Amino acid sequence: MGPQEKKQTNWRAWITGILIALVVVVCLQNSQKVSVEVLFAKFDAPLIIMLAVFTLIGVLIGYIGPVWRRHRREEKRAGQELEKKS
Repeated sequence: MGPQEKKQTNWRAWITGILIALVVVVCLQNSQKVSVEVLFAKFDAPLIIMLAVFTLIGVLIGYIGPVWRRHRREEKRAGQELEKKS
């Protein structure tokens, strides 16, 4: 890599790092006890734990959703290709 060549900034990594830092700051600033009701269950826990748990659930949904859609789309394409060959 010569002196004129610039390495591109990895914006996705920067944004991810900033978002993780923000989540950590918000979690650490909210340590009081809260009561959460989900359907028929009731939980009493520190807000920091609830924020962390629901953040992780959101991350999983955000990751699994597109992967699942891509998988379904690939299955659909494979099925269409098999029909064309038949």
